[in-house]
Amino acid sequence: MTERTVCVATLGLKPGMRLAQAVRRPDGALLLSAGTEIDADQLRNLIQRGIEFVHVVQEETRSAAQIEDDLTAAMEGVARLFRGRTGDARQELAAAIADYRRQQVS
Repeated sequence: MTERTVCVATLGLKPGMRLAQAVRRPDGALLLSAGTEIDADQLRNLIQRGIEFVHVVQEETRSAAQIEDDLTAAMEGVARLFRGRTGDARQELAAAIADYRRQQVS
């Protein structure tokens, strides 16, 4: 299976999840290193410090075809939002969203 990085609200973390990126205090001091497997005490500490989001490693269980289908559906959803609208902003936003989604599946 492939792994990917996802941003998770700290309140949604569960012990055993693994950090994809280091967690730092606002002053830059390291709280937890990338690769750390979160335990209950660390989770409580993050919440107490007001850390709202962290990046964790998540195993990708979807096939390449499922990922492509999800990407297509997301792009169609964006297209529906902008149907009937014109201009460069629409195209730029659609391209930015498509790029973001591609990065999330790689």
